Amino acid sequence: MTESSPKPTLLASTETLCDAYRDAAATRLGAGDPSIVDAAKTWVAFVRHHHGNVFESDAARVETAAADATYLEPADTDASHADDSLAPTERAVFLDVLAADFAVSRLRRAVESAFDVDCSSPDAPDCVDVDADFDRTFDAVHRRIRGDFGDENAVRLARLESTDADALISLDAAVVGELYERVVPRRARLSLGEYYTPRGLAELALPADCADETVLDPACGAGIFLVAATDRKRAALSGLAPQRALDRITSTVVGVDLNPVAVRCARLAYLLALAPLLAAADSPTVELPVHLGDSLGLQEESTATPDSVTTRPPTTDLRADVLVGNPPWLTWERLGERARSRWCSRHIDRLNLLPRRGAERLLGHANDDLSVPFVWVCVERYLRQGGRAAFVLKRDLRSGPAGRLLRELRVGDRPLSLRGVEDFGDLAPFGDQVRAAAALYEFVADADTEFPVGLRTWRARVGAQSPEFDSGDAMRRTLDAETTGLVPVDPDDTAGPWVRVDAERTALGPCAHDIRHGLKDDAKDVFTVDDETLSALEPDHVYPYLRSKHVVKFGLFGYDRHLVPQRRTNEENEPELARNAPRTYEYLDAHREALDARASTWFDGGPFYNLFGLGTYTWADYKVVWCRLGFKPHFVVVSTVDDPELGEKTVVPGDHCMFVAIDDRREAHLLCGLLNSAPYQRCLRELGGEGKSSLSKSTVSKLYLPEWRDDPLFRRIADCSERAHGIVPDHVDVSKRAYNRTTIPELETVTGELDRTVERLLAERDE
Repeated sequence: MTESSPKPTLLASTETLCDAYRDAAATRLGAGDPSIVDAAKTWVAFVRHHHGNVFESDAARVETAAADATYLEPADTDASHADDSLAPTERAVFLDVLAADFAVSRLRRAVESAFDVDCSSPDAPDCVDVDADFDRTFDAVHRRIRGDFGDENAVRLARLESTDADALISLDAAVVGELYERVVPRRARLSLGEYYTPRGLAELALPADCADETVLDPACGAGIFLVAATDRKRAALSGLAPQRALDRITSTVVGVDLNPVAVRCARLAYLLALAPLLAAADSPTVELPVHLGDSLGLQEESTATPDSVTTRPPTTDLRADVLVGNPPWLTWERLGERARSRWCSRHIDRLNLLPRRGAERLLGHANDDLSVPFVWVCVERYLRQGGRAAFVLKRDLRSGPAGRLLRELRVGDRPLSLRGVEDFGDLAPFGDQVRAAAALYEFVADADTEFPVGLRTWRARVGAQSPEFDSGDAMRRTLDAETTGLVPVDPDDTAGPWVRVDAERTALGPCAHDIRHGLKDDAKDVFTVDDETLSALEPDHVYPYLRSKHVVKFGLFGYDRHLVPQRRTNEENEPELARNAPRTYEYLDAHREALDARASTWFDGGPFYNLFGLGTYTWADYKVVWCRLGFKPHFVVVSTVDDPELGEKTVVPGDHCMFVAIDDRREAHLLCGLLNSAPYQRCLRELGGEGKSSLSKSTVSKLYLPEWRDDPLFRRIADCSERAHGIVPDHVDVSKRAYNRTTIPELETVTGELDRTVERLLAERDE
């Protein structure tokens, strides 16, 4: 961006204008101005209907959604307030998006004035089934609010609306997304499930030769993919007359989104990308094919019963040669009942988009990300035979259990050929908006995949000031790319995990042990036992309890205390508990309402305090434990703890833990030694990636974990593990952060011997 660019001045001036607009609108809304109140209620009702009750005031829930890098979704899409008043969060978010819409609408007015064109939208295709006119509603509000501006802001607005053609031509269309993000706070954007893709990723998604192809972004947001497609087509059509090029582009670059303000942003960005052609075209009108609509067809309803959903196969008159975009990263469990029902009746069951059933779903897979189902439905609805698709998705889909649907590479009866993956590793192309690692997956419809699939991994260039994603050129200037390939771990199961062709795979092999999920209760406040609570209970059912923060390699960093009133899930022991531990039963009964309110089917059956993940394995003499969330490949052998208040009690792994239950101490240390060794750690990094559940059962079960046998190498590995477990407890009297920065020479000697022994074991096994 050159110093002469109008972007910094425009952004700063527009932010100031939006602040003034927001203040004036808040005053009118607070005073009950009918036009603004009605607009707010109409907009909030629209969002509730299509997205659910995303405006919950629970700040912790919003922050959790941000940390998980997922869209904030409702507990129930049928939720409604008892009266017509707006909740504080609804009011705040409405004012933010209204201010952003005002800025976008005024900048669009500047474009229309500078180029003397009238912008309209063509008739929506059949697939776009949302009938709402927010343009007229919001514009009426904008006219009232601008009348409240003082002289200084009126001048600022006049300057914005009179931006000249040369300045608009030189203005990067990506400024629209940046403007929206600067006007609408991060929390508000997260509550609406919004973040925007940098232009460099959008350019990577598009084929080089798309001049004559129809390009569709079915969740276009602020329109960055539309802008990239427009620029690419404009360059390819440079030999045509401006009007012919303009007509070709606007008939072949199409966007859809379910957020009315995002649609206005996308139309403006599209218009700015067309500015060089507008200056030379001879038509007084231009149609911008960016539609307010539901790409998935979830909102279409039967005329027979208002709340029922039609089950006819999705058909549409909109067909694309190229599908691109960054779909919503939302999870199944965050959808409300009505939204789930519509997903199931229209798409999930028909296309088998959530194939797992039974125990696997109980183990957390109900949290499956719906980004891939979104893409699969759009492929079925819109992509022509042999068409191409490229979407920004989670990097972890190539290895984690939630990515199996993608790795099956089939949409109904249509095969997909994976042609390449652009892996952004530990880079952050979305800034601080999204913490999940991202990748760009490129497909061709109606063809089979041939492995290895090309994999390009991007890394920050040594010496570059910082990675830049503003364009493909900026990425190539500040990043280095390494090209290799992806292959299935198991050639007979191509939907299983994929790894690099040069990945460490020596530790792969048969797993002779069952891997278990830790204790799950969904009522932390009830079952966590502090000193005050402990004094009110019998100690019989209180146990040392492990969370992820407690586990390090070969050791524990403390433990919590947890109430475990059962020996196994669904155990009907209520009369016995009431008789033998009356204070404990009284305590649980006092929290019956909170326990009954647990929504998960995990706790159906058994008493009201039922727990999930309990069995004979929980009480095994030894357990090899690790945290399944995040990527901390730390494994430890646990047995009992001599607690000063409880006495010697069995250690219970918690919800975020996985474990192998073993009754033999030496066998437990054999497994722990293997898992903590360098060859196994390298293999785990390739298999598990860096996602939320990178150390899941499906990942660890791919490793060679044999039963114990009296073998010299087995004995030496177990000895190393036992020695390491004897060293670590002497060094945990500091903070965990300080411990992780500490080098323990004695432990280094042991782990070095362990690594050499495991490498020898694997070499002899392979021979």
